[in-house]
Amino acid sequence: MVAISAPAQALLGADAVAHVWTNNPDGSPQISVVWVIAHDDEILFGTDAQSRKARNLARDPRIILSIEDTERNERGFQRHLVIRGHAAIEPGPNPEVMDRLAETYGLQHHPLALRDSPTAVLVRVTVDRISGTGPWADPAGEASAA
Repeated sequence: MVAISAPAQALLGADAVAHVWTNNPDGSPQISVVWVIAHDDEILFGTDAQSRKARNLARDPRIILSIEDTERNERGFQRHLVIRGHAAIEPGPNPEVMDRLAETYGLQHHPLALRDSPTAVLVRVTVDRISGTGPWADPAGEASAA
């Protein structure tokens, strides 16, 4: 497990959405957008248990998240955080986390009603590797697990 640095925690605590990559049964990528928050050194998001991403993660827990920052670096490149990890799915609902997500994104309630949905699940991502362009990456452009 890789620790999430303070700059990465800050981006994950902003209202930037994450693009999530999971693997379909045929090996093709499935990409969707989710709200995320960091909790200690894990990344959390909610979804419906029957969503394609939840079904994919139940079969293959490998996951990639890409979060775009609003800033550009000194060379003009858009800063972005890329996280590779493994996901664990917890049955829900989890009102506390869904309320935190809604607050992070400026709302009082999660728009997909995941707060109280009996089919909601919580996805916990353990970070294996952090990369991207920004203060979360080392000068070579990659931070990896020890």
